[in-house]
Amino acid sequence: MLLELAMPSAGYAYADAYGAGFECADEAIANNDLSRYVEHPRFRLNPGSYTDDTQMSIAIAEVIVAQAPWTREVLADSFFTAFKRDEREGYARNFYHFLREIQDGEEFLTKINPDSDKSGGAMRAAPIGIYSTPEKVIEAATIQAAITHNTPDGINAAVAAALMSHYFIYRLGARHKLGRFLEGYVSGEWNQLIPMRRSIPITKLNQKPVAQLG
Repeated sequence: MLLELAMPSAGYAYADAYGAGFECADEAIANNDLSRYVEHPRFRLNPGSYTDDTQMSIAIAEVIVAQAPWTREVLADSFFTAFKRDEREGYARNFYHFLREIQDGEEFLTKINPDSDKSGGAMRAAPIGIYSTPEKVIEAATIQAAITHNTPDGINAAVAAALMSHYFIYRLGARHKLGRFLEGYVSGEWNQLIPMRRSIPITKLNQKPVAQLG
């Protein structure tokens, strides 16, 4: 299981580190040519550094590898621990300050406002795809998403992201059939929403700066 998690997670971290330079930064889009990692105009992240999305994915993966109980309490502790050992910007501003101020996972759960309908629960959900059945993936994705994104859109996004990972980990079909697969579990016209363009190999990026991923 560790290797099965490590390989896709490494690719996810590379992609996150590349995309970090362009998140909410339209002025940087001109540099989006896959030639190099780009410094974000506002976040204090060295080019090639991963963001909160990878950090919270690591927290999820650590709970899976430890085979710890999949509970709100265990997951909140893991989110808190992952942040405190390697504090970095990239989180939404209020959430970043929230994580800096709390003292443990219990306080995380007590003080968090879980009403976001955005995609934060989805961005950390990829490791959950390692579970062996779609039903288990859906259950686990729902529990972790509800901690911070306990809304229909927030949870559906997380479930869809985890199922995408599951689909490819277990090679359940061709890429162009992914949308149909998702439509069997998550409401929405996924087959029309997901364009299946030819993938770009990660080796096109200069990977030297990503030594910082460690």
